[in-house]
Amino acid sequence: MPAQRGPHSLSFVQWFVRTAVFVVFYAGQSIALNFSQFLSLLFLWPLQNNLYQNYIKHTQICFGILLVAINQFFAPSNFVITLDKSTKDILKQSWNGAKIELNMPERLILIANHQRKRSSVNIQSIDHQLNLSRVASTSTIRVFSYLANAHGAIKIILKDSLKWGMRFFQFIFLKRNWTVDKGPLSKTLSSLSASKEPLWLLIFPEGTVVSDVTRLTSKKFADKVGLSDHEHVLLPRSTGLHFCTRSLHKSVDYIYDLTIGLEGVERGEFPEEIYTLLKIYFEGRYPRNIHLHIRRYAISEIPEDDDKFTEWLRQRWLEKDALMEEFYTKGHFTGYNSPRIVPMKLNSVFELAQIWYFIVPLVPLMWYFSNNMFNNKFTSSLK
Repeated sequence: MPAQRGPHSLSFVQWFVRTAVFVVFYAGQSIALNFSQFLSLLFLWPLQNNLYQNYIKHTQICFGILLVAINQFFAPSNFVITLDKSTKDILKQSWNGAKIELNMPERLILIANHQRKRSSVNIQSIDHQLNLSRVASTSTIRVFSYLANAHGAIKIILKDSLKWGMRFFQFIFLKRNWTVDKGPLSKTLSSLSASKEPLWLLIFPEGTVVSDVTRLTSKKFADKVGLSDHEHVLLPRSTGLHFCTRSLHKSVDYIYDLTIGLEGVERGEFPEEIYTLLKIYFEGRYPRNIHLHIRRYAISEIPEDDDKFTEWLRQRWLEKDALMEEFYTKGHFTGYNSPRIVPMKLNSVFELAQIWYFIVPLVPLMWYFSNNMFNNKFTSSLK
């Protein structure tokens, strides 16, 4: 498959301008959102919890808009969507025929192969400050949820080490120790099950991305339990997903399965090495097309027994590995439908105005500190 990884190499001036604009654009709005969340914790939560929860949900919607925007402006890509018979009716035209939307339930569990996690070591310090790892880790699916107007309903199960900066979004963070995680996870899922709010619970059963290290770990585990290892995906972990399906089966009817293929990644290459954050957002080297193959499974038809569920999930991942083999061979997935190309872009650029509202509280604070700093320096110079 010919690699298409965005435009030609940038000059230093182009790279510098692009990087500066991205950092200001993303960091400014992201910091404003986080700061407003902190203020809501101080002033709204003590007064009325429902008001606080609604405010946090609105900030999550705004962050979803921000993710769509940075992809639209800095890495303009398309979704190339293929379906099987179970999902053949989920694509629809908008009321005015201007765009394609997703016709999916308000409440569902979403699983996917894990393509990208974080940037290279070179920008870990930037990543820590700006929380960019969450952009690389989940942006594809969060932008996908925007097509279904579900970008405010996403809940993601992630490693505990990623919680800083994302706590306000009320994601689920696990220490990967079932003895420790089971109690808090059970409490959270009980609350989500009782709620009537929209919910897209995102789980990566592989637990991490494919790399040299994780490929070896998967192979060792496969040999240990007498299984054949996969070539393109990792052996999935079933415990967390099974617990989630059992806990939510009364309020969630389906598991949707996304198989993701990134254009420009060839057989034997690892997506997180090809598409680092530096290359995507700073150098302009990004996948022109992101291929999504979507399948659906009724939770009522999935085995409840632990061993049978584990086998069911392994079969799905065998199929996913075969799908990825097809992708690397043909450059696309084959589905029930002809591939539909859906641009990753905002319905309207005016949606960004919602985010800028959150910068307003920062203005008096910045004025206060800058004024005090100036006065202190001026007073010191007179002494």
